[in-house]
Amino acid sequence: MTITEFLIARLDEDESIARAADSASSPPGEAHGEPAVAAPFLPEQQRHIDRWSATRVLVDIAAKRTIVETYEELGRVLAKASDSGRVDEAAVTRNLFAGLQVAVLAHAMVFADHPDYRAEWRS
Repeated sequence: MTITEFLIARLDEDESIARAADSASSPPGEAHGEPAVAAPFLPEQQRHIDRWSATRVLVDIAAKRTIVETYEELGRVLAKASDSGRVDEAAVTRNLFAGLQVAVLAHAMVFADHPDYRAEWRS
């Protein structure tokens, strides 16, 4: 499994969970036949809840997918430029690829406790 396959699988999982949470909005449950009453949140708690809403998580996932997909595409461009002997294009692409690799490796660290995570991905 490549790092991009690993990350896409984790993003798919996170997206599935966020979509389920977003569609699970329902009225409060009942406790012992009486409506459950939630305690009000402190302002800092509400800001945390708002920041990690399902909608925001889905936007974050889309942004991370763009990084992963661009990394994959640059890898293909780099291989093609290197194979064809286009030294200047390969050098520029290699630098861009290296920068995105830092971002991809850093993102993968979030999932370091996953059984499919590989030690060589630690940056």
